[in-house]
Amino acid sequence: MHQTCERYEIFDNSRIAIVIVDSDRIVTFANQGAQDLLANKVDIGRQLGVHLPNDDKQFFSSSFQPNEISGQPIYYCAIAVVDNGEQHFLIYLHPFNMKLSGTEHLPFLAQHDPLTGLPNRNQFIKRLQRHCSSDACEKTLTAVVFIDLDGFKAINDSLGHEMGDKLLQVVAGRIRNQLRNSDTLTRLSGDEFLIILTGLEARQDAATVTQRILDDLARPYKIDSTDLYITASAGLTYCQDRTARAEIMIQQADIAMFEAKRAGRNTFQWFDKALNDEVNRALLIRNTVQKGLDKQQFHLVYQPQICLEAETVCGIEALVRWRHPDIDGLSPAEFIPILESSGQIIPLSYWIMRQAFSDWHKIKPYLAEGARVSVNVSTVHISRSDFIEQLERVMLETNIKPSDIKLEITESMMLRNAQTAVATLDKLADKGIAIALDDFGTGFSNLRYLTQMPISDVKLDRSFIRDIDTHKANQAIVRGITSMSHELGLKIVAEGVETLSEKAEVKKLQADIMQGYLEATPLRFEPLIEFLTKRHQ
Repeated sequence: MHQTCERYEIFDNSRIAIVIVDSDRIVTFANQGAQDLLANKVDIGRQLGVHLPNDDKQFFSSSFQPNEISGQPIYYCAIAVVDNGEQHFLIYLHPFNMKLSGTEHLPFLAQHDPLTGLPNRNQFIKRLQRHCSSDACEKTLTAVVFIDLDGFKAINDSLGHEMGDKLLQVVAGRIRNQLRNSDTLTRLSGDEFLIILTGLEARQDAATVTQRILDDLARPYKIDSTDLYITASAGLTYCQDRTARAEIMIQQADIAMFEAKRAGRNTFQWFDKALNDEVNRALLIRNTVQKGLDKQQFHLVYQPQICLEAETVCGIEALVRWRHPDIDGLSPAEFIPILESSGQIIPLSYWIMRQAFSDWHKIKPYLAEGARVSVNVSTVHISRSDFIEQLERVMLETNIKPSDIKLEITESMMLRNAQTAVATLDKLADKGIAIALDDFGTGFSNLRYLTQMPISDVKLDRSFIRDIDTHKANQAIVRGITSMSHELGLKIVAEGVETLSEKAEVKKLQADIMQGYLEATPLRFEPLIEFLTKRHQ
């Protein structure tokens, strides 16, 4: 083939960048245009990092990345030709310049991602559906891999989108270098990539390739003299029969990828039915919360808080329940995190406040002086810039005083934005609203929070109170937290007290308030009034 090119001198004199490779992608010829385009880094006898047409087709177009530092992709077309009985591939190279007008790249843009030159989503779905419908799908395994970078947004926000785009180009090149000619790589959007792995013998083959990709992506990057470090998470699924739909497989791989994120990132997870059921259940919860509010499916229960010294009811905590028509026994521990992740906790939180503040006027006369109604506030909600304004509006509507309210927050609020969190809590405290730190000791407990935040109460989680009468380690922990809190002028609330021996022990350890099934389960409004009436007599 090289002799043919020299004979006609057509390729040497062409302004078009042309490379010829054999079936192993070994370069046998490169004209001056190719040398100029590839900065003289294409050598005769060395392998070129391109994909070639499969046996069943004579033409293939895609892109590759010759230089990781620059990150710029090169668009190419590979054509299979036979010369002197040997198969070669004639490759036309073209620099893909994002600054050129859209019309100049219109044929390319119709099927490829403009940043990386990779096939776009439409091309990916067509190829995947073709693989799943083919006879080969019944003989070999076709897998889909969904890759999402970990922490890419932080790089975009801190170093700018231009740096982020260059990183994505390099990432695309690294992934592509781990794939075979028969595989397909697509940039879905942002920092998400999709892969089709075909002709596999077992699931382990897909796992091996995916792990190799994750390891390569975790290597350091150097872009424009800047050192960058990033990892990725991946989800995998596979075509089980010829009826599989491409869109469903992408969704399954996406679900598995999020499970990999939850598992700690920089890893991969396979999709399974349990994950699908979990996602469908969460989707049902998200899609029915507004209907639940409109149809009055939510209600409040109140759990009394008992002063251990005076044996009086010195407060109540409002807790939300959801009588879901399709999910029996739906727990707040399940639906509240789901609503927090979707932002739907905001309208529910306002409903809880209005209901609790309205009921308070009828409950207050039965309680000890200085008692307050406690309402749990989501970190998502209290972090909003208009939270205090909206809270004051609810207080005005329900005619409740700040001195009657206690807001319960968790340590996770401080983990998000400690400075903003403290500023918000300071404003609430200045208005006379009490702040309680809930579930203390279950998260990344930082004792510094006790001095930074304007809190009045520290609520010890049930895990410390359970069997505290016999558990020496828990006794020591509670004794230490109680002593320190009292030194700071804070009250200790022991949650989940269920036995007389537990009550006696927390009282001995000088806790101030107890809350738990021993005194009362969470009660609807009417049973609560009955309970308080009997206790008040």
